[in-house]
Amino acid sequence: MILNLIKRFRVHKEAEPLIWLKKVFFYTIGINLLFAILFKYIESVTWNEAIWQTWQTATTVGYGNAPAETLAGRIITMLLSTVSIAFVGALFSAAFDYKEFYKTQKKLGFMKNPHKDGYIIFNFPGNNVAKHFIDELRVVEKSVGICFVDDNINELPEEIAHLPNIHFIKGCPLQKETYQKAEVQNNKTVIVFPVDASKSNSDGSTKVTLDLLERFVDTSKTRLLYILVDMANLWMFEKNKATYISSDLSVLAIVQECQDPYSALVIEDLLYNTQGANPMTVTVDKIAGISWKELQLSLFQVLEGTKHSCNLLAIIRDGQSNSCPEASEVLKKGDLLSLATYLDFPWEEIEAKIQALTIDSQ
Repeated sequence: MILNLIKRFRVHKEAEPLIWLKKVFFYTIGINLLFAILFKYIESVTWNEAIWQTWQTATTVGYGNAPAETLAGRIITMLLSTVSIAFVGALFSAAFDYKEFYKTQKKLGFMKNPHKDGYIIFNFPGNNVAKHFIDELRVVEKSVGICFVDDNINELPEEIAHLPNIHFIKGCPLQKETYQKAEVQNNKTVIVFPVDASKSNSDGSTKVTLDLLERFVDTSKTRLLYILVDMANLWMFEKNKATYISSDLSVLAIVQECQDPYSALVIEDLLYNTQGANPMTVTVDKIAGISWKELQLSLFQVLEGTKHSCNLLAIIRDGQSNSCPEASEVLKKGDLLSLATYLDFPWEEIEAKIQALTIDSQ
């Protein structure tokens, strides 16, 4: 019976290290508490001495200032201290086993995403893309959490896994548990990469993943992005509340460079966080009702003599970008403006000054 009990506990230990650790912890506390109570009343010592005696004996650092003198006290000490010492050793062993188990589980992608308000990437895009993504993102958000979700790899490459605040979940996009473990609803951006960027039908898998994501997230709080392999498949995503990024960006840059020398360098400079000004998207609020021309003229006047600089790139309305609007185009509240500027650009302050300037001019 005892051998069966030990065997059952051993299997339980291998299957559920945390439960085993809790069991050993409570057994250890219980046996030592019993030892202290019996020692106090049998040997007629204070609680302080009884607890001190129990701790020294259980940890094998000594046998107390007043070792047992009565026969009953010595018998209790021999029996319970032997069990207590064994459980203390088992407790340290269980703690070490759980630590190793946790590290292994985390490495293999079986642990829940611990990050909140971070980024989740479905389908690992490869070492180079992942590394560049992390490097560029961490320039702006130095310690933001990033979680990779993939069912085709067993663990993240070491050069990615060792970076701080990186998590991995091994999960299939068709399983509900994957979205729950990834905590998609508690993070600000989810990016879906194609399963195979060389195959057009990968957009079908991306579509399925986006449809399922929209069942778990509030798209007004969590932004969904996806990499589109074939522009011919864009029709599939018409009803999705997600923004696409064309996988042909590199090809487009090459073609553009052929037609317009140095244009690729300009775009590259804008997209890098590690150099130059970057695109910044801001919302129109106070200056709704003025024209694109008035905005440009007022912006130059407001920025003159300050440490800030900025260029207007586009108006974004109803999800559509217009990089060359008519001079008479009137801004509406809720429109987005894409600016080329630096990270510390105080848009709300600048917008208030533009508003005051346009009111004065009227």
